[in-house]
Amino acid sequence: MDENNITMADLMAEIDKSMTRIYRGDILKAKVALIQDQGVIVNIGYHADGLITWSEFSYDEIDKNSIQIGDEFEVTVLKIDDGEGNVLVSKRRAEAETALIDVAELFEKKEVFTVRIKEVVKGGVVAPVKGLRAFIPGSQISNTYVQDLAQYVGQEVEVEIIEFVPKTKKVVLSGKRIAAEKAGAAKKEKLEELVEGQKYSGTITKLMPYGVFVNLGGVDGLIHNNDLSWTRIKHPSDIVKEGDKVEVTVLTVDKTAGKVSLRLKDIDMDPWYLESVNLEKDQIVPATITRFTHFGAFAKISENVEGLIHISQISEKRIQKAEEVLEIGQEVQVKVLNIDKENKKISLSLKEVEEKADEEILQYMTQDEESTTLGDVLGNLF
Repeated sequence: MDENNITMADLMAEIDKSMTRIYRGDILKAKVALIQDQGVIVNIGYHADGLITWSEFSYDEIDKNSIQIGDEFEVTVLKIDDGEGNVLVSKRRAEAETALIDVAELFEKKEVFTVRIKEVVKGGVVAPVKGLRAFIPGSQISNTYVQDLAQYVGQEVEVEIIEFVPKTKKVVLSGKRIAAEKAGAAKKEKLEELVEGQKYSGTITKLMPYGVFVNLGGVDGLIHNNDLSWTRIKHPSDIVKEGDKVEVTVLTVDKTAGKVSLRLKDIDMDPWYLESVNLEKDQIVPATITRFTHFGAFAKISENVEGLIHISQISEKRIQKAEEVLEIGQEVQVKVLNIDKENKKISLSLKEVEEKADEEILQYMTQDEESTTLGDVLGNLF
């Protein structure tokens, strides 16, 4: 072609030949040229720039400050002309095209990785993986039951792929095994740290009819109802509620079974010890009969202290049942025979109180007879 005779039409034809032809669906190399409110302008080696709207930039949450001029990545052509001279392209769809290979590798190697939960859907949550929409069933997001899945939105969770169908791009994730292993490791570590008799801070996590569970940070311990309060309760809710911060004492640690028993009530404030501190052996005190057993009767000495009157200590007479000589609510005088503070047991006697009274009467009568003269007797007769 003679350069002197080149027309404008010829020039445009030559330029057109030198330009790369692009088509919808093509995957192209892109370099960030400009960052705007509407999206990212990229150079795609075409006579028009490419535009990536923010919705097409990534499946993940976008940190616009992390995007730099000159960043390079692949994009998929969505539309040759958006009406303003730009080519609409998508970074996230290009990632999705190549993601199948990456996801297949993650699945085959059973690798653990982190995803950010995007939204809650029926039956579970959704999180992007390499540009693909992955599903996590509600039962697989953790090793424990999750009542409100919305709390996970925006949170990062460690997961693994448990199901992958390349043809339909189906990806199912699970964090259950990973969470269980982490919880198990944390529990084992905490069990090693716990010392019986020591106090620890915890949080009430669950109330049951027989007691409450307390999370001590990695391990749950159980407080039975009789270790919640010194007073008798109908239900743990009479004392605590879920979420309460409490200070508890470790009673026992079973490292093999992974069980911990706790006490909430303060041993130093045990009303039994406080009310029995002044009781002494051989002391005679007032008491009230509260209940009968086949081996005797129980008598209340104070609000929180009662003792046992064995059937052999009720009466000098031979009786078969305590009810033969006593009544519920009857007020009596009893003698303290023994105090077992370790087991909080007190032995009482009615019989010895009566014997002592008889002895005092006899002694009084004897003393009275010794002081009487013959004149006193004769005077009484005349």
